[in-house]
Amino acid sequence: MLEQMRKHMAWMMWVVVGLVTVTFLFFGIYPSTGSGRNAATVNGDVITMDQWNRVYRNMYDNYRDILKDQFKESFAKTLKAQALRELIQNRLLVNEAERIGLRVTDEELRDSIMKIPAFSPSGKFDQRIYERYLDNVNITPAVFEESQREFLLRQKLERLVEDGISVTDTELAAAYAAKNPKARPGDFEKNKDSFRKSFLMEKQREALGALVNNLQSKAKIKINEKALALE
Repeated sequence: MLEQMRKHMAWMMWVVVGLVTVTFLFFGIYPSTGSGRNAATVNGDVITMDQWNRVYRNMYDNYRDILKDQFKESFAKTLKAQALRELIQNRLLVNEAERIGLRVTDEELRDSIMKIPAFSPSGKFDQRIYERYLDNVNITPAVFEESQREFLLRQKLERLVEDGISVTDTELAAAYAAKNPKARPGDFEKNKDSFRKSFLMEKQREALGALVNNLQSKAKIKINEKALALE
């Protein structure tokens, strides 16, 4: 099934690359259905049907906002696959971050929550709005804060990987020539800075993808096919 997920997503990612992020796991939260069923396990850690449906609905709304009239209801099946894939990937990255000793302090967690616009409508964090918001979607502060801690932990790991990637001038010139075979003399120097940024981002994404693939190849992932078939 994971291979099918990758195939489904290949054709769509160009539309929203850079816009759909892991924050969908934690923001724009929907109420829990309380189903209690498991969608999958990753090295023994459970991904519930509630988590899966919440992420899917977050993604659905955000893709619809981005694509507007181009959004097709036929995307729903693809988004459901992506939502589960994202949850599995998130669990792998969080576990790896913990394994190598990365941590999120209570101060870092508090600061990140206080910066979320939904909890600061007047520009200042409002504890009552925070608690009421979570109560409305049937999520306790403890559960939300743990999710936010995991989000920050994953960010730290991703930054660690990205900071380890560099691009030499020789590599950059070769890549530009390969991607722009009809380039004229002087084009490389003119576009060097902007191309370096985009090429570096490409290498960073590849490095993160390679890390996820490596973690996935060693992980014990079990998907509850029967439960998913009922959705």
